[in-house]
Amino acid sequence: YSFLPGITEGIVAEDVVPECAMPLCNAVLSLTEVLLEPSSAESDADGPEIVEEDTARVCMLIIGAISSCASNESDASSNDLCGALLSCALARVLTTSETWCIISENMPSRVLEIYANATSFLFNISATPVYASQDQYSNAHDMQRGEIALATRSGLSSLFGHLNSLETDDSMVELFCSKLFTLESVRKSACRLSQLIAADDNYVADLLQQIVLLHTDGARLLAKSGITSELLSFAHSYATEEKKYLSSHMGVSGAASLKSPPVLNGHLSLLNVLLSSPLQASDRTALSIDTMKIFKEYSCAGERLLQSYPADTELTMKFLETLYLTYSSLKKAAGSVLVDNSPAHVDEPLMKLERSVLSVTYHLSAFPFPNDLLPPLPIGLINVEKIHASEMKTVVTSLTVVNTWWDNVPDSGAPLPTPPTGSSDAGVLHRYNTYNSRAGSTFSEGKYQHAVKSAKCLDVALMVLLSRVAFVAKRNTGTFSVDAVAIAKGLCRCSDASRAIEDRLASMKSHPEEDITTLLSSTIVNPNSQGDQRLLSQSLQLEKEYLVEVGSCLGQCAEKLISLALQDARRMSEYENDQEWAYFIGAMTPALDHTQVESKGVGCLFDDTNTEASKLNAQALRQELEKMKANFLRL
Repeated sequence: YSFLPGITEGIVAEDVVPECAMPLCNAVLSLTEVLLEPSSAESDADGPEIVEEDTARVCMLIIGAISSCASNESDASSNDLCGALLSCALARVLTTSETWCIISENMPSRVLEIYANATSFLFNISATPVYASQDQYSNAHDMQRGEIALATRSGLSSLFGHLNSLETDDSMVELFCSKLFTLESVRKSACRLSQLIAADDNYVADLLQQIVLLHTDGARLLAKSGITSELLSFAHSYATEEKKYLSSHMGVSGAASLKSPPVLNGHLSLLNVLLSSPLQASDRTALSIDTMKIFKEYSCAGERLLQSYPADTELTMKFLETLYLTYSSLKKAAGSVLVDNSPAHVDEPLMKLERSVLSVTYHLSAFPFPNDLLPPLPIGLINVEKIHASEMKTVVTSLTVVNTWWDNVPDSGAPLPTPPTGSSDAGVLHRYNTYNSRAGSTFSEGKYQHAVKSAKCLDVALMVLLSRVAFVAKRNTGTFSVDAVAIAKGLCRCSDASRAIEDRLASMKSHPEEDITTLLSSTIVNPNSQGDQRLLSQSLQLEKEYLVEVGSCLGQCAEKLISLALQDARRMSEYENDQEWAYFIGAMTPALDHTQVESKGVGCLFDDTNTEASKLNAQALRQELEKMKANFLRL
């Protein structure tokens, strides 16, 4: 590696005595820690300053040393351990990378080959199973190989993350990636890494994600490596064990506490980046069909996950995001034989999963905030729900006891003012005095965070429902897929809250001193110093940030609820079902009258174009309702 900057011409890899390689690698790891550890101001004044060029050069030398390990065939196991140590050193140095890049302009082609050779070597030794528990290893040798693989993956992930973080379009990085992902050795290693998914390797999905994110060629390489077959194989194994457990005596009492597999988040994240990557149309279609089959295997786990919200909000969001990307990809390929024969059209487990998405959509949209803070719904909408319930002769219902997902949300973080949730409570005095006198009703930073998460989750769930409309229309089902009362409730809640938040933000901008004065006289706080007043100002700024985030999400949700209702209305026009039409008209008419979206739009979109789009969709929905009424009268 004499071509690397800073290396004397006469030094080559063969000059290193094999017995010295291991001590040298340990020394490199120790030196990088010393080099990069924070030092005191006194020592900085006496010693030389470590600049970006120095750390970049150290990185290059480490990569060159890794390449020399790949070239030395005297002791493969020793070379692998040396590579793992150097990989850890590389990861350590790359953590300091902010503006510099290890691949510079006009870098000689020979140096890029050294980089590709080193990376290929790390790929090879990383393709060994890494398990979460030591008990999963067959023997001590396998466990050592797993530790070496895990250490190597840290260097690879850091290297790919470093190159992927560059904001500029670097032609040398492009050339390096092209060299790397066309190597036969890398292709074989990618296949071995993909196979580790079915072997219950808990960590391999993270590295595979980095490969996809780094370059289009990396995404194509994995797409053709059989990775979805491995993901499907693991999903099938899990579903088989899950079914066996649930059918046993243990599953009778333990079904409610059954958790999702620990690797599910990583597997979904991997599918997420693959579906988002610029693959060829045929590869994307095959990938989305396989992903739909994977969702079929996880249908029961998905149902439990959605029904237990907010037990695992991060995994729920990831699950919905991947489901949305899958439907969107299938929708783009609509009409192909593969898509027409896919489970998206006819499979019952997936339909059950979709119903769970509908259920969580209804619940989150109806309760964007705790129930005791929500304004009343339109009386016309309430009456439609009561009439519908009264028509059920054998099913007993209760509309008085309401349990919501908020019941499982702990109160944590700093206290904050109660959020505005309807048009009548955007004022300062109302917000601070109406609810704060009630025990346990004070809002907090933790509750705001949950409100933001639920609004984002609702937004993605609605995207799933909108993306699946094309498939629902082709299913020969005699009933409609969405509940009009639930959609109307969600529209009222989201529209009321987003518009009230928009009014509140406008009030904070025009009269900021009013908030401080009101807070000072409220019963929540009793500041007695200027420092306390500064804390109050910080609280108001924090409240504003949360309101902007949750308000914009709820505004987008209201817009999507209108779109969902509009699409369902247009699909309903193909059927002649007077009961369904009456139910839909009776629910959506008071919701439109109440929200006035046709003339005002929804709140907190912060964009005149988006506001106009919501108005147009609401007006189109009203027109569909009028058509239904006319057709209904002719029946």
